[in-house]
Amino acid sequence: MVQKVYEKTINKLLLYTSTQFKNGSDIVVCLRAEEYMDTKVPIMPENPSEHDKYVWEYKMSDYLKSEKVLKGNLQNLYTVIMSLCHTEVKNQVRALEGYREFNKKLDLMMLLKEIKKIVYTGGSDNLHMKHNKAMAHLGFMDL
Repeated sequence: MVQKVYEKTINKLLLYTSTQFKNGSDIVVCLRAEEYMDTKVPIMPENPSEHDKYVWEYKMSDYLKSEKVLKGNLQNLYTVIMSLCHTEVKNQVRALEGYREFNKKLDLMMLLKEIKKIVYTGGSDNLHMKHNKAMAHLGFMDL
C-alpha cells in the first residue's frame, strides 16, 4: 500500500509539472528517472556547410535555452514540494546532515531521494517503521 501511495503522489506531481511548467516534459523525464537527465548536446558535423553551421547554431541556442529553463523549473519545483510537505517530513528533511548543501542549490533530485528515504525507513524511529512509512506518505503532499 505504501508503494501505491508514493506512486500516486509522484503521478500527481508529474501531471502538475507537465501542465504548469514551461517544457514540463523535461521535468517529467527527470522525475521518472529520479535523477537529472541532461538533453543531448548538438554535434556539429565534420566539414559543415554554411547551412549545417546555421542549423547547428540554432540547435545549440535551443539546447542552452532548454537547459536553463529545466534547471530553473527544477529549482522552482523544489520550493513547491518543500512548501507542500507535511511538517514532520519537512522537519526530518531539515535535520539531515546534507540539508544545508542541497537546500542552498535547491537540488530537487536530492530532496526527493531524501524524502523517499524518510518515507521508506521512517526516519530515525525505526521501531514503528510501517506506521512511519504510511504517515509520511499520507502527509507527503496534498496536490
